Amino acid sequence: MLTPAQLHQIAREERARRKAAWTDAGQGQSDRALYDDALWSNIEQCAGLAAGDPACSRRQPQWWSEPQKIIMARNAFATAMKADARLDQTNPANLEKIRGLFQLYRSIRPIGWSPYNQEAGA
Repeated sequence: MLTPAQLHQIAREERARRKAAWTDAGQGQSDRALYDDALWSNIEQCAGLAAGDPACSRRQPQWWSEPQKIIMARNAFATAMKADARLDQTNPANLEKIRGLFQLYRSIRPIGWSPYNQEAGA
């Protein structure tokens, strides 16, 4: 089980990775890239609050509605699933990354919500 501080670091690294990928694709300022960065900023903020990060405790937002948390959880889950499907699982570092992304998803999802149960909140 990863600590909240480790989950915050995973969120921070994933946000940076995504931002670099958008930039490398020449779309760093596109609406989709800016939305993705805002979404991962919220995921990073949520994880940072759980970790007790002082910078996050001074920054807004401090809470999210259930629909907002569902959007964050869906994106984190999709990211974990893509990592699971695409990364070389013979590499121990990749396995740790996959495990961390799934744990990050579980840490931010609303209680009782599942990506497999579409009736439980859109």
